[in-house]
Order: sequence, then structure tokens, then C-alpha cells
Amino acid sequence: MRRQLKQQVPRQAVTDAQADRTAQALGRVIGSLCVATLCRDNRCSGILTSWVGQASFSPPGIMLSLPATDPVFGDLPKGTSFVLNILKEGRSVRRHFSSQRSSQDAFTQVAAQLGDDGHPILADALAYLECTVQNHIPTGDHQLIYAKVEAGQLLAEAGVTAIHHRKSGSQY
Repeated sequence: MRRQLKQQVPRQAVTDAQADRTAQALGRVIGSLCVATLCRDNRCSGILTSWVGQASFSPPGIMLSLPATDPVFGDLPKGTSFVLNILKEGRSVRRHFSSQRSSQDAFTQVAAQLGDDGHPILADALAYLECTVQNHIPTGDHQLIYAKVEAGQLLAEAGVTAIHHRKSGSQY
């Protein structure tokens, strides 16, 4: 009976199975859940991202990936400043900056103050970094940004960085 059941199960083609395994493996790469914020033309915006990592020690720098099609963050030229708010585990701040919502509405519902560079710092963040774009590279549907860290601060001594666990590397 077991042999009969095994024979009846359709098997994926090798290429489909490999692609699925690769996407699953890529989905296991984790990153800090952060909200990049900036103000331009008297309008503040924020975008949720989990593709963030430290890129250099001297000068201190980070790399992050943002959607190329985003109307605000899609093209950040060299010299643009922004704040990277590193989120705490267990906070609900992230829902206000998801791609389905307008981030401008989020600032009416989330406590924030403007940093030295004039960009929002989220009150419920674990920490924040004030950054300046040094370079960006188009990478298909996203852009990879290298930014120099100008300043930063830990806002909550006791807290764990929120991370994004994905099951597949082919979608958020």
C-alpha cells in the first residue's frame, strides 16, 4: 500500500524543485527590521525594510536595500540624509510603515521627533542611526544603498532587535 501511495504522488521537475529549495534557503537570510525615514519638501515619509547590514567600520557605514519603484525612497542621490530607526521586537510600529499603507499617515499615529538632520526618529525604536547616502547601485527591482553613519543613539537599554523571518526568498 505504501508503494502505491508513493507512486501516485506527482513529483516536481528538477528545476522547479531546485528553485523552490533555493528560494527557501534565501528566505532564511535574516536582517534587522528597520524603518528608514526622511523629510523632503515639508513632507515626512518612512519605509519598512529588513534588508539592512553593517557595511564598514571606518567610516562607520551601513547597507540597505529599498524598492526602486518607491516614490520617495526609490532614488536617493548621493548626499541625501535619512534616519534608520532600528525596531524593537514585539512592537507594532512596523504595521504603520508596511507597503500597503501611506507612511505619511503613520506619523499621525506614531510618536516621533525630528533629529538633528530634520528627519523623524521613532520614539518606540530600539535605536536610530543618522545616515548620509554615499553610493547606490540599481539591483533589479531594488536599489542597494551604502550610507555613512553620521550619528546614532540607543533609545532602549533593554530590548531585542526585531528581525524578519521569511519562508521564501522570492517575496517579502
